[in-house]
Amino acid sequence: MTQFHLPDTLHEDFHCVSKQGISLGFEALIYDYTPVPRSLDGDLITPSLLYMDDVPNDMQDLWFEAGYYQLDPVQHHALKTSVPFVWSYQHPEQTNLPEMLQIDPRVQEYMNDNNIACGLTVPIHQPDGGFASLTGMVSGHNRLPELNEVMARFALMAHQFHENIYPKFSPDVRSCRFIELSKREKECLAYSAEGLTAKEIARHIHRSIPTVNMHLNSAIQKLGASNRVQAVVRAMHYRLIE
Repeated sequence: MTQFHLPDTLHEDFHCVSKQGISLGFEALIYDYTPVPRSLDGDLITPSLLYMDDVPNDMQDLWFEAGYYQLDPVQHHALKTSVPFVWSYQHPEQTNLPEMLQIDPRVQEYMNDNNIACGLTVPIHQPDGGFASLTGMVSGHNRLPELNEVMARFALMAHQFHENIYPKFSPDVRSCRFIELSKREKECLAYSAEGLTAKEIARHIHRSIPTVNMHLNSAIQKLGASNRVQAVVRAMHYRLIE
């Protein structure tokens, strides 16, 4: 089992869903959750929670250290749809992957080389913008007919699983860590979003105006913004302020 930011309290839940996946014929399982799925530039943001069961030992490092997650055609397609879908890297012409395979061949080659080139993915889009997905994978050649047969049961299992574990997520898991702002930087941006001037913010947080400007300028730089208004918009996109 491979884990990434896996809270100890969720071990039992993941173990149960793995057993259910095996009962449906899946040989490997991946669950991921991210509070903000894409950056403002359109790139996929690495999930704050990932669970991988029975995948190759190097898969986690490749997906999160070598950038394979950002290239993953399955993840790209999952963000574009709310409908469960089967996929195959051995027979992409029979699925929705062909257009995404033009991005980069490394994911396709890796999945084929490790004989986990066929699977079923359930996208889960939350009202607050958060995104999760549960993917079951199988080995062997074309097994798309088998996956289509269990799609409804797997989709129901995926949604029930997510609804069960989401309330257990810590604030750290629910927070977007793509950009790190300090507590003061978030506070100053939040007041700025309400239309307060630096002088008014200084009065609220009991700090000097230069200190407020320092926090705001630091936040602007971290967010890659050109001014305070753009920084507020970007901070709201990343759910750093409400």
